[in-house]
Amino acid sequence: MCLIRKMVEQNLDIETTRNEDHYGAAIHHLSLLRNKRCLMAYMYNRAEVIQSFRWKVGPVLPHDIQEKLHFSEKEYFKNHSAAIKSYISEMDIDLTVDMVPPKDPYIQVRVLEDIGEVSLGDHSVSLTKNSLHFLRRTDAEQFISQGLMEEFLE
Repeated sequence: MCLIRKMVEQNLDIETTRNEDHYGAAIHHLSLLRNKRCLMAYMYNRAEVIQSFRWKVGPVLPHDIQEKLHFSEKEYFKNHSAAIKSYISEMDIDLTVDMVPPKDPYIQVRVLEDIGEVSLGDHSVSLTKNSLHFLRRTDAEQFISQGLMEEFLE
């Protein structure tokens, strides 16, 4: 505001006057905008890290992490955890379990012993010794655990 007051006192046109004060103010303003963008990016990144703590360490933060957080960040974590808990209770599914995706639903297996004709869901398969099959993992797991088949890894 000092720049505008100074220009008014000197009867200079605000729209057309370009002097060293104008350029200094423009550079200062652009620096402030850049600093604001940097701070906003930092805060966004920090919020993402705090959110990831909920999935990595659970609803209670370890003491060494809590020491490094500001009060407002602790509140943010608490509110984020409450939102996840509320969502999980509404959906009746625990999203915090099995963070690793399941293995491929189909696997290639080699039959180690003659099993014979077996009905698997909607179709039947003849499982003869040393034959290769592409089966659903859930169908093959019982035979693998009995030692009748093995997963065939190419």
